[in-house]
Amino acid sequence: MLTAFRALSERNFYLYVLGQIISLIGTWIQQVTVSWITYRVTGSAFMLGLIAFAGQAPLLLLAPWGGALADRFERRHILIITQWIE
Repeated sequence: MLTAFRALSERNFYLYVLGQIISLIGTWIQQVTVSWITYRVTGSAFMLGLIAFAGQAPLLLLAPWGGALADRFERRHILIITQWIE
Protein backbone atom coordinates (compact mmCIF):
# COMPACT_ATOMS: atom_id res chain seq x y z
CA MET A 1 0.00 0.00 0.00
CA LEU A 2 1.26 3.48 -0.78
CA THR A 3 2.46 5.43 2.21
CA ALA A 4 0.03 8.25 1.45
CA PHE A 5 -2.96 5.91 1.72
CA ARG A 6 -1.83 3.91 4.75
CA ALA A 7 -3.92 6.08 7.08
CA LEU A 8 -7.05 4.99 5.22
CA SER A 9 -6.61 1.49 6.63
CA GLU A 10 -7.79 2.93 9.96
CA ARG A 11 -11.58 2.48 9.88
CA ASN A 12 -12.54 5.68 11.69
CA PHE A 13 -10.25 7.81 9.54
CA TYR A 14 -11.55 6.11 6.40
CA LEU A 15 -15.15 6.88 7.41
CA TYR A 16 -14.20 10.48 8.15
CA VAL A 17 -12.53 10.93 4.75
CA LEU A 18 -15.45 9.27 2.98
CA GLY A 19 -17.89 11.54 4.80
CA GLN A 20 -15.83 14.59 3.87
CA ILE A 21 -15.76 13.57 0.20
CA ILE A 22 -19.53 13.10 0.13
CA SER A 23 -20.06 16.39 1.97
CA LEU A 24 -17.78 18.32 -0.39
CA ILE A 25 -19.48 16.87 -3.47
CA GLY A 26 -22.80 18.09 -2.09
CA THR A 27 -21.34 21.50 -1.29
CA TRP A 28 -19.97 21.96 -4.81
CA ILE A 29 -23.22 20.81 -6.40
CA GLN A 30 -25.07 23.35 -4.26
CA GLN A 31 -22.67 26.18 -5.13
CA VAL A 32 -22.83 25.49 -8.85
CA THR A 33 -26.62 25.20 -8.76
CA VAL A 34 -27.12 28.42 -6.79
CA SER A 35 -24.78 30.28 -9.15
CA TRP A 36 -26.48 28.85 -12.21
CA ILE A 37 -30.00 29.66 -10.97
CA THR A 38 -28.94 33.15 -9.87
CA TYR A 39 -27.56 33.96 -13.29
CA ARG A 40 -30.52 32.41 -15.14
CA VAL A 41 -33.06 34.31 -13.04
CA THR A 42 -31.31 37.68 -12.90
CA GLY A 43 -29.03 37.62 -15.96
CA SER A 44 -26.73 39.80 -13.89
CA ALA A 45 -23.04 39.13 -13.41
CA PHE A 46 -23.13 41.59 -10.50
CA MET A 47 -25.75 39.52 -8.66
CA LEU A 48 -23.74 36.39 -9.36
CA GLY A 49 -20.70 38.05 -7.78
CA LEU A 50 -22.78 39.29 -4.86
CA ILE A 51 -24.07 35.79 -4.14
CA ALA A 52 -20.53 34.39 -4.34
CA PHE A 53 -19.29 37.08 -1.94
CA ALA A 54 -22.15 36.45 0.48
CA GLY A 55 -21.18 32.78 0.59
CA GLN A 56 -17.61 33.65 1.58
CA ALA A 57 -18.38 36.58 3.91
CA PRO A 58 -18.80 34.44 7.06
CA LEU A 59 -15.37 32.91 6.48
CA LEU A 60 -13.81 36.34 6.02
CA LEU A 61 -15.47 37.68 9.16
CA LEU A 62 -14.97 34.70 11.49
CA ALA A 63 -11.58 33.33 10.43
CA PRO A 64 -9.50 35.70 12.61
CA TRP A 65 -11.06 34.22 15.75
CA GLY A 66 -11.02 30.61 14.56
CA GLY A 67 -7.42 29.93 15.55
CA ALA A 68 -7.86 31.27 19.06
CA LEU A 69 -10.99 29.19 19.58
CA ALA A 70 -9.25 26.10 18.21
CA ASP A 71 -6.54 26.49 20.84
CA ARG A 72 -9.05 26.73 23.70
CA PHE A 73 -11.37 23.82 22.96
CA GLU A 74 -10.98 20.13 22.26
CA ARG A 75 -10.43 19.51 18.54
CA ARG A 76 -12.94 16.69 18.35
CA HIS A 77 -15.72 18.94 19.67
CA ILE A 78 -14.76 21.72 17.27
CA LEU A 79 -14.86 19.28 14.37
CA ILE A 80 -18.29 17.98 15.35
CA ILE A 81 -19.71 21.49 15.81
CA THR A 82 -18.32 22.86 12.55
CA GLN A 83 -19.60 19.86 10.59
CA TRP A 84 -23.01 20.25 12.19
CA ILE A 85 -23.16 23.99 11.40
CA GLU A 86 -21.98 23.47 7.86
